[in-house]
Amino acid sequence: MFEDKLLFLPTDISIVGVLQFDDTLSELSRQLTLLRKEKFLPNDRIVIVQEHPDQYPYIDGDGKQLIEIQKLVNRVDIGNCFILILTANTNIANEIASVQQDYSFDSTLFDWCVYPGEYEPVVPKYKNTACTHLWNHLYIGTDRNVLPCCVADHRYPIGNIDNQSVNDILDSDNAQNIRQWMIDGYRPKACSLCYKNENNNIKSLRRAFWPKSTKRKKITYLDIRLNNICNFKCRMCSEYFSSSLQQETIEMFGKDAILGYEKIDLTSTNRKTRQSNLEKLLPYVSEDLERIYFAGGEPLITEEHYAILDQLIANNNFNIKMSYNTNLSKLSYKNHNIFDYWKQFSNVSVGASIDGSGSIAEYMRHGTVWQDILNNIAAIKTQTPHVKLTITSTVSWPTLENLIELQTQWLDTNMFNHDQLLISTLTEPSYFSVTTLPKRHKQSMTEKINEHIKYLGQCQLSQQWAELRDFMNNTHTEHELVEFKKRTVMLDQHRNESFNQLFPQFQEFLNEKQ
Repeated sequence: MFEDKLLFLPTDISIVGVLQFDDTLSELSRQLTLLRKEKFLPNDRIVIVQEHPDQYPYIDGDGKQLIEIQKLVNRVDIGNCFILILTANTNIANEIASVQQDYSFDSTLFDWCVYPGEYEPVVPKYKNTACTHLWNHLYIGTDRNVLPCCVADHRYPIGNIDNQSVNDILDSDNAQNIRQWMIDGYRPKACSLCYKNENNNIKSLRRAFWPKSTKRKKITYLDIRLNNICNFKCRMCSEYFSSSLQQETIEMFGKDAILGYEKIDLTSTNRKTRQSNLEKLLPYVSEDLERIYFAGGEPLITEEHYAILDQLIANNNFNIKMSYNTNLSKLSYKNHNIFDYWKQFSNVSVGASIDGSGSIAEYMRHGTVWQDILNNIAAIKTQTPHVKLTITSTVSWPTLENLIELQTQWLDTNMFNHDQLLISTLTEPSYFSVTTLPKRHKQSMTEKINEHIKYLGQCQLSQQWAELRDFMNNTHTEHELVEFKKRTVMLDQHRNESFNQLFPQFQEFLNEKQ
């Protein structure tokens, strides 16, 4: 037992409670909630005793459980300085500082105390962790940061085009280190989403290959998000990807608000700055470019998107593989009509982000007018029949049932076929992940998913649903419902919307006892 380790604590602290570092997150959340006080004394400490080494899934990352504990402390709203980690980890001070920087909005740090003992962190190696994106691909995020790809954690950029050239960033020590780690079989933390998906048998976006050198290749694939301009305020999105959410947050909390551990800047870039950044990137929009991906924000209502298309046309690069992720709300921008452009390109794929229908779509992706979406689908099929239109749905637990009904309706009416419907499993924000549902709801959802899989038959879509079902039942994050309630109540009040009216089967999640 850990009682003997408490002898190493400073004598001047007052122990409010003692928790075990290795407990489940649900149990830690429960105990932290019970121990929370409206006012702590300066020497009060909740002691969390670590008896076994943490897990270190990433070569450049911190302990997995320490990160989760920091998140729990944030949610329960206890000051970091009232938490004391008692451990044999002699590097704990550095880990605490790093975790606070990446995952906390509190300016103070966890307290810590080291007791004598062995602590040997182990970082696992794998047969293959590499991705071609680190060798032949350029992604620039809405804050001008260069990242490994569009799903990389935007808190860990390789560089920023505001003060560096693209070539300098891609050839930097930071980029070279990531490529070398991948060659050696380690996982870098910037690429955590793909690795998490692979751990849960969910297909990731990683393009695996076996590199022999850290030397990068010619850029043949571009993914450029020069701004976050978007007309939607999706519940599962963030200010990083939506100017509308950015403006809403300013309305609610002011322009200097600190937005949780992501610490997203609420300052919008002006048109002059965006044009300057575009000029830096147009040289990569060449006749040699093989693939380009447009997302956002909302790409179809951004000026830079049409400037890039004009550059492709000027280079006679009409056969480039062009892909979109769009909310499909608008098909024109100022004097630009997207059909006039798409008709000139031979290989255009459009993925429409549609997770539900009717009022549920309008609630979860605020800004949606459902009839407009249906009209735009019909317009694409009529005016540009060569465009490969797919519905790419990100499944969260509120939309799951409605999405199954929508897919069934579209398949029954031949509006889409099986190959045109795709789903991805939402993992972040975790309070909307299907893993957050309590057991009885998971049982009900499992039955509905199984019926849908039987209806679909053998196809890629049914396999994706099976992956989601297994992920839901094998992972448990019910403690995230606290954060769901907090955010949903706040947004419902601000937007004059009602989660309970649309989702009566889940209204228990917003009751006072939750």
